[in-house]
Amino acid sequence: MSQSRGFIHQCEQEALHLSGAIQAHGVLIMTDANGYVSHLSANAEALLKGAAEVGLGQPLPAMLHDMAASVPVLHTGERYLGQCDTPEQEFDVVVTPSHEGRIYELYPVDAHSDPMTTAGVAAPVPENVDELAAQCQALMDSLLSLSGFDRVLYYRFMPEGDGEVLAEARREDVYGSYLGLRFPASDIPYIARQLYLKNPWRTIPDATAAPVPIFALNADATPDLSYVDLRSASPIHLEYMANMGVGGAISLPIIQAGELDALISCHAASPRQLTVSQLEAMRGLSEGFNLRLRDFKARRRQQVVDGLQRHFDHAKAVLMRHGELESAWDELSAWLMDTFAADGVILHMGEEYYQHGVGLSTTAMSMVSQQAASESSNVWISDCLRRDCPDMPLSEVAGVALISDLPLDQYHSVNLYLCRVEHLYDVAWGGNPDKPVDFRDGESAVSPRRSFESWVEQRVGYSRPWTSSTRLYLLKLRALLQQAKSLTWHHDGE
Repeated sequence: MSQSRGFIHQCEQEALHLSGAIQAHGVLIMTDANGYVSHLSANAEALLKGAAEVGLGQPLPAMLHDMAASVPVLHTGERYLGQCDTPEQEFDVVVTPSHEGRIYELYPVDAHSDPMTTAGVAAPVPENVDELAAQCQALMDSLLSLSGFDRVLYYRFMPEGDGEVLAEARREDVYGSYLGLRFPASDIPYIARQLYLKNPWRTIPDATAAPVPIFALNADATPDLSYVDLRSASPIHLEYMANMGVGGAISLPIIQAGELDALISCHAASPRQLTVSQLEAMRGLSEGFNLRLRDFKARRRQQVVDGLQRHFDHAKAVLMRHGELESAWDELSAWLMDTFAADGVILHMGEEYYQHGVGLSTTAMSMVSQQAASESSNVWISDCLRRDCPDMPLSEVAGVALISDLPLDQYHSVNLYLCRVEHLYDVAWGGNPDKPVDFRDGESAVSPRRSFESWVEQRVGYSRPWTSSTRLYLLKLRALLQQAKSLTWHHDGE
């Protein structure tokens, strides 16, 4: 049995932020609005050693008084990094606000831990995709060297939710490569992706360590750990790590326009823990690349939009020169097919159809437009009509980009279909992407894959993938068509 490669309902029901437990390498203390301890991890007395006076309903232990007094007002998502110590141990402390008070994460620090040296020449914004790839690889190499981990991956999310490894660095003695492999969306559930947006890093230093429960003054008050890195890990994810041969891991999010664009994943075969200052140094390197990626994407989008404007101005001139659409169609359709790398284009205006290259039947066009309408989308894109439009009739067209319901007049609207034929190609997955189902305790449960060796799938029924920028360009084209229609579009009914 297997499950969908998309987000699996069962995985999405796991309230990761309400686990009621932490990982064993640190201590969690939560205070209420009055500064008294409302929640405390069960390992507090053992790890804090010389601060045994900490307890539920008590003030913060003395070791935290000076640091707590220096913490500024924090808003949701903000953090304060500090230090404190007992006679026997030094601690890194991360402070975040909770709904009522504060959350303190305390991490024992080895006095011999060396700080990371990350100083270097700031890299410029990449000029092209080759420079971007080179900078991404350089970042992987730097993080591998600085962290002491065995492998570092740059895992970019694709529009459909799957992930692909674009860059990799690994120690010479580490077997196997994940470079170029794809992983299904269900490997990182949507609920987990939302937590990556809220935290600068996610660490699991020891995947074999048992979780530590959190005691609460009010037994019904399960703490929200959304912004807490100590939060315990999902048992399914820990099993997944074990199947990959990973004993310790760090993930650094790459966030673009408020969405999770990629993850930098560091893997170690055996448990490995870094200090907060070391994690902060790694975050600084990843954030520097993140900012350059943002500027690179912004520049590329502007270049493409400017180019689209120039091309459209030419197309509009063609329409103006011919005076009506029919005689301009050959030139206009050729421009559309070239600009969007399409194999055919269809313009549906009222009761009229203009087509160049391969196309859809009127029945198929109706089904595509109905699917777009059901999703309340004026721009709709598919690289697999067989998947996205149930009962789609057989056609050589496998993918469509649609601009729909562009008003022509009070009686008519325009639909523009850009068509691509089927394109057979191979996708290399990191293991068979179909999730196995185990039967545990008398119930079925999705289990992580046990093998991550390259597993090649031949894609049948798909067109060449549309680029991640296609939607932006179609929206721009729609706006340009809207502006130009009163001057250039003619219809017998007008």
